[in-house]
Amino acid sequence: MLGQVLPAEAFAFLMILMRMTPLVMLMPVLGDRSIPTRVRTSLALLLTVIIYGMHADKIPAMPAQTFEMLTLMVRELLVGSMLALTARILLSATHTAGTVIAFQTGLAAAQSFDPAQGSQSVIVASFVSLTAITLIVVTDLHHVMIEGFAHSYVKFPVGEPIPLEDFATLITRFVSDSFALGFQLASPFIVYAMIFNISLGLIARMIQGFQVFFIGMPMNLFMGFLLMSLLIGSLMQLFMDRFESHLLSFLG
Repeated sequence: MLGQVLPAEAFAFLMILMRMTPLVMLMPVLGDRSIPTRVRTSLALLLTVIIYGMHADKIPAMPAQTFEMLTLMVRELLVGSMLALTARILLSATHTAGTVIAFQTGLAAAQSFDPAQGSQSVIVASFVSLTAITLIVVTDLHHVMIEGFAHSYVKFPVGEPIPLEDFATLITRFVSDSFALGFQLASPFIVYAMIFNISLGLIARMIQGFQVFFIGMPMNLFMGFLLMSLLIGSLMQLFMDRFESHLLSFLG
């Protein structure tokens, strides 16, 4: 009897672990490169233990064939990856906004490590991304992500066919919304850059021999920092509202 129960329980635990692993590898906050691998692995096991008590009855019986078991494991890994990527795509709007802002204000040459992207990026993009991650933690939106994964067994039961077409359409929409949101966040700086560059061009045409470059570069940097200090609160509020609405609409 015990020899039949233990393999079934281990199979159910493994199925949940396959879906929880992408949560701590790809999700914002939890999946950042700055978090040690041991911490993320321990968190994945802890979440699996918690969710196992909630949804163990929703796991189908262990297949008799090894190929079917591997197919279920791969399917769960894909579902978890798709769910986690949606939130990661939404967070990339801050990187897009920061990159556009950096190019408009002359700060594109200054780069630093961006934990949200796991690579070097312009310092403004890193700052905006870190600010967004901090606000996600402060407002407990990372709890919404975990709850969404826990309730995903209702929307996407184990063993059911993966709605690949629906996922592809959803991810395409999330990518377009994220890109549009990034440009909306950077729109004040785009308007400022147009006005500033047109003004410098007019000054250069009206005053021959005027050193526009030596005056314009320091002024552009000063105005960029000034606008950032004035607008960062409103920009982050807009991002958090959109991020929460998209997250709740998908993860529930």
